[in-house]
Formats: sequence, C-alpha cells, structure tokens
Amino acid sequence: MTPQIRQIIREDHAAIVAMAKLLPQWFTELGIQHIARDLETQNGLVALEGENIAGFVTYAIAVDETVAELTWIAVHPNLHRKGIGRSLVEALEEVLAMLGVSALQVSTVADSVEYEPYARTRSFYHALGFSDIRVDKGWFPSGDDRLLLRKLLTERTSSTSATSFLGKV
Repeated sequence: MTPQIRQIIREDHAAIVAMAKLLPQWFTELGIQHIARDLETQNGLVALEGENIAGFVTYAIAVDETVAELTWIAVHPNLHRKGIGRSLVEALEEVLAMLGVSALQVSTVADSVEYEPYARTRSFYHALGFSDIRVDKGWFPSGDDRLLLRKLLTERTSSTSATSFLGKV
C-alpha cells in the first residue's frame, strides 16, 4: 500500500520529533534537538498511514538552487521495510525536479564505523540510486566519518501528487 504523502505543516512538528525519539539507534538527543530546530526553517514531506504520520523527510536547497540536501528522514519503527522511506524520497525527487534542482545529496555515517543501523541506511540510499561522493574523516561531533552521497535528478513527468506538494514549498 502506498502511503499518502503531503507537505509538512507546523502541526506535524511534535509528532515528527516524537517519532525521532523512537529511533535512538539513529538519532541522539542532540540530533533530535536539531530535527526540531530544522523543522522551523526547512521544507519537508510526511507519509501518512490513515491519520498518523508514518515517516518524514526534510530538505534544504543550496544557495545556487541546483543541489538539495536531504537533511532528515525517518520511518516509524513499526513500519520499516514497507516502502515508506522509498516513497518519501521518490516524492521528494519529483518536487525537487519540478523546482529545477538537478541533484540530491545526503550525508550518513561512513562504513569505517561498523554499526548495523547505518549499514542499512547506506544500503537504502544505494538501492535508491545514490552514489558515494566522498568520505570526510572525523566530520561528525562524535568523531565518526561522514559519507556524502549524491543522486542526479532527471526531469520527470509532473504527477498530480507532486504538483500538490508545491503549494507550500
């Protein structure tokens, strides 16, 4: 079943932060504080299962407007491996392509850190067509290495769902 996806609204913020708290293997307390902060200034999408938020993705567009950064993504822990994360990223790609963005990039913990949740994260991005760009040694406050990944976006046929996202972008 494909979730309903729509633009994040202010009323979603508390539920998004609460969901991030359910994922301590990915989000530290500092990360959760950054999510709450970034929700105030960044756009994003939520996936809904009924009336409940099943997942979210946020993004920022670079100053030159050709590259966007996927800043945060999460899916409720009871709903992993159901295509919700994939649906969110694909919807985001449609929105960004319609805005003229040519590439989407994301950062995650590099494979120099042996930690199964982030191995799954890297596999997720690779399965969606992201390519490794570089590793930045000691980039994270923890001292962990960062892997930067990028995906080139192609022009897509406008879908009614993507067009509806642009109302608040």
